[in-house]
Amino acid sequence: MDIGSVTHLGLVRAMNEDGLFVSDALAVFAVADGMGGHERGEIASGLTVETIGAQADAIAHAAPTDLPAVLHDAIQQANARVLAEQPAAAGAERPMGTTLVLAAINGDRLYFAHIGDSRLYLLRGDVFTQLTRDHSLVQLMVDRGEITPEEAAIHPLRHQITRVVGAGDPVSPEIASQALLPGDHLLLCTDGLSGVVPPEAIKATLASTQSAQEKADALAQAALEAGGPDNITAIVIAYQRPRPAETAQPCQRMKLPHWQTLVISLLSLAILSASVALWLFMHPSYFVKVDTHGSLDLFQRWPLLPMLEAQRAPSVNAPILTLEEVRPHLPEVATVEAGMPVKSKEAGEYFLLGLAEKVAVRLLSEAKTAIDTRSLDRAQSCLTRAKGLGADAELLRQLQQMLDAVSTRPPSSVPPGR
Repeated sequence: MDIGSVTHLGLVRAMNEDGLFVSDALAVFAVADGMGGHERGEIASGLTVETIGAQADAIAHAAPTDLPAVLHDAIQQANARVLAEQPAAAGAERPMGTTLVLAAINGDRLYFAHIGDSRLYLLRGDVFTQLTRDHSLVQLMVDRGEITPEEAAIHPLRHQITRVVGAGDPVSPEIASQALLPGDHLLLCTDGLSGVVPPEAIKATLASTQSAQEKADALAQAALEAGGPDNITAIVIAYQRPRPAETAQPCQRMKLPHWQTLVISLLSLAILSASVALWLFMHPSYFVKVDTHGSLDLFQRWPLLPMLEAQRAPSVNAPILTLEEVRPHLPEVATVEAGMPVKSKEAGEYFLLGLAEKVAVRLLSEAKTAIDTRSLDRAQSCLTRAKGLGADAELLRQLQQMLDAVSTRPPSSVPPGR
């Protein structure tokens, strides 16, 4: 891999509150954008990337199936360190916190987690994709269809984010993965870059023939030429699949009689068949299905034992969701009703968690509408259900305050006509 990184004060800020971590050997990377005023933002981002650095070896050597949990634990440790420093800033106008994008490359797959509005991009050929979704008020407005992405880019509330490291315990990162191909380019950056340099310009720079470091420097220069209103941090990664080790020249093999070759072949086939059968028996297939009560759940069955009925797969992570509340978010309801196959138990849990997040976002929007129309019971019901699905704590708190205020305010009266 070819890797380049840069962080710059910008042209307006008095100090650099961004932080970054780069490990070429471990293929672990992170950028953070601190906030809180004075030096607290710098402390928050510094503590966060320092903690990520201490956990980099564990992240790099985790099994792929364990990586999401390892990333989550590393972020919780960073969050705990930032929270531990909050009492020193108790008299400040606002507490300190930081955004975070954390990425690790394992084989030919990228695993990443993010909080806030720092971003992760992928350039593959001519396709430029934002892999992360901003945790911000304007992104929620885009999700609800209230504004367009183009309007969000210039909205006066675009810098108000809804999740940060240091805001509460625990913190809720989004975690996902992405297959990589040779020639892919990755960009981790703070909004000091993505907020002022157009996506087309970022794409053109990543697609150039420069080295990764030259691309990172060029992106920072573009942000400075756009006014440099914020700190600028970027990590550019040009991915190339590791080359397999060269094989030694084969030695001359001794020829065996035909009957011995046949016996060995039959024994090898028998061992292979037994191994496959044992593997299938030890690894059930998983699928998401609607149960008899109308709820989505994760089931498992054994390919070699078709006479056994499918059973629920025990899970402590998957939320309880009804078909009716997730129906708007399912492209093919009939597929889930019949049983939608998933690659693994973890993939099924991620699918259900993703549905829960979408339902929670919709419920928060419905609660806001219900508050505006003084449908207070409906608003409280939406907030209660959204909380049970793990909705963003800060938005829940804000909407609950609005509901409480409306509940205690007498309805406006209209004077009778003459």
